[in-house]
Amino acid sequence: MKNFFYLLWKNIHCNGVILGCIQDIRLILNKTFSILIFHRLGICIDINSKIIGKKYLQIGKGMSAGPYLWLEAINEYHEQQFTPRIIIKNNVSISYFCHIGAVNYIEIGNNVLFGSNVYVTDHNHGVYSGDTVWQSNPKEPPAQRMLSCNEKVIIGDNVWIGDNVVILPGVTIGRGSIIAASAVVSKDVPPYSIVAGIPAKVIKKWDEHQNKWVKISRGEKGELDSG
Repeated sequence: MKNFFYLLWKNIHCNGVILGCIQDIRLILNKTFSILIFHRLGICIDINSKIIGKKYLQIGKGMSAGPYLWLEAINEYHEQQFTPRIIIKNNVSISYFCHIGAVNYIEIGNNVLFGSNVYVTDHNHGVYSGDTVWQSNPKEPPAQRMLSCNEKVIIGDNVWIGDNVVILPGVTIGRGSIIAASAVVSKDVPPYSIVAGIPAKVIKKWDEHQNKWVKISRGEKGELDSG
């Protein structure tokens, strides 16, 4: 009987090691394949990045991404089905630990610069407005709540996004704008603006006549427009 249990344990242990090795090899091959394809397009993505839903991604030339980028186009979540699209245009630079997740549509323009720890999403875990029939019950575990799926995020050309910024669903950021570190962007940002704070508000605008950034005066409305 002891020999039986020993052989059973040995078989399970060996099979577990073999399975682990197979999974590691598949992961390495997958990353190697991605790296080769990306390098052909002039794209540099760190090997520690996590990329999900490659067939839903469109990545332009000259993109570079630091370690631990989490780029996910989600086509299925529990019983929900999606047709996501993430478009990243040319010469986009992304720093460490950034997370970009879409179930619908995210577009990042040319020459966009991301700081570290930036989060961009077009969806939420749960629905908290609109028809009460579809709103999520707080007694339900967040991970099991249906994802909201009808919003877009569009980031214009030449935008600079600082460290620790959060960009929420339904937001359009106009070209040439700057998002200050740790801002939470929940509404549209006008072109050529600097926004900061939680929630983000306009603090400066580019003045073409003076050729400089001009502070928003006290009497001028700094709040962002809602979508």
